[in-house]
Amino acid sequence: MHGDKETMATSPFARCRLALLFAILMDLAGVASLLVGIFVQLQVNQRDFGDLLIYTGAILVFLSLIGWIFWYTGNLEISPEELERDYAVKGGTLARLARKISRSFSQGTLKPASRRNKNGASAKPIAKAADSLRLGHVRLTQGESPGPSTEA
Repeated sequence: MHGDKETMATSPFARCRLALLFAILMDLAGVASLLVGIFVQLQVNQRDFGDLLIYTGAILVFLSLIGWIFWYTGNLEISPEELERDYAVKGGTLARLARKISRSFSQGTLKPASRRNKNGASAKPIAKAADSLRLGHVRLTQGESPGPSTEA
């Protein structure tokens, strides 16, 4: 039973051993530094280093929280059914719009190039998000006047 895989999977020490080791070592070093800084009169060349040890110990204990958080989150077990239920792709209109916007931002474009020239290259440069959001950026077709229409 010493090397049983079933026992290894359920053991809280089976995964994220480095994070656990980091957390424990930082806690031990931090508490030791705190206790030495509080109870030992450490003086070198007529200077007291107790405050330095106290602050160092507090910082080390605080840094150990990173290891504890990594260890805890690395040991969370979520069943595949629960993952599928909670994070399955939803087919709503808002979800489709969000995916479309997300894809366009991840590609660095707002609109894909639709027109191609004879060589197969894009006929116009791909608009970047910053270019299309400028207020002064207006495209006019031939025969259109730049001012507002005054026809009544």
